[in-house]
Amino acid sequence: MLFIILGFALGLILGSFANVIIYRLPCKMSIVTPPSTCRNCNTKILFYDLLPVVSWILLKGRCRSCREKISPRYPLIEFTCGLLFAGMVFFIPSLSAIFLSLFAFILLSVGIIDWDTGEIPDGLLIAATIIGVVWIVCGYISPLFSHAPGFNDAGLGILAGGLPLLVVDKLTIVLVKKDGFGYGDVKLMAVAGLFIGWQLVFIAFFIAFISGGIAATVLLITGRAKRGEYIAFGPFLCCGVITAIWFGQDILGCFFW
Repeated sequence: MLFIILGFALGLILGSFANVIIYRLPCKMSIVTPPSTCRNCNTKILFYDLLPVVSWILLKGRCRSCREKISPRYPLIEFTCGLLFAGMVFFIPSLSAIFLSLFAFILLSVGIIDWDTGEIPDGLLIAATIIGVVWIVCGYISPLFSHAPGFNDAGLGILAGGLPLLVVDKLTIVLVKKDGFGYGDVKLMAVAGLFIGWQLVFIAFFIAFISGGIAATVLLITGRAKRGEYIAFGPFLCCGVITAIWFGQDILGCFFW
């Protein structure tokens, strides 16, 4: 329980950094400098107003200087990141939870950026790849990283993650003269395959297509999307990958018991 609480607290902190990444990367801004400021009055945000979730509640969702409303999305992202970290510690009782928590942090950032802009930054995928490779090497060296995939499983996972989307995209271009999936989705799932291996990749795909289909139906019914309009698929892929990490083995067990 102590480690779960610590994981949640660390997730809250990195969730605050995720907000910086989500806003600045699409704008081609540095994620390090300048310090965080109010987007309305450009006043530098003081360190005690940067406490994840807590500061937003204490300030009643408004800037201390100009009293402009601060979107509840910011504390929601911080809280979600905290839950992701706590979940990794709970479901992955080994040092592998460290690497998978960092991967979840990147997936959260990628999913929201893709939803906002329709693009997946290569920089985040490169960072995830480095984390994944280090994790696999650690798993090869020490049994403390017991959930790390082997080299063969990771290699097959990369192919199983990226190749199907790439093939579908090429076929869609040939048949209907339109992209089926963005190359960002292809690269995202190739990186995901590095982490979860080829078997869990298919669980992630299944969850993503189901959740994406439901979301698209709801958006069409409510009029928030039009037929033929592009809907970012990255967020649903990210949800599928997280679900596969937490419940993938149990789901596989239901089919192959």
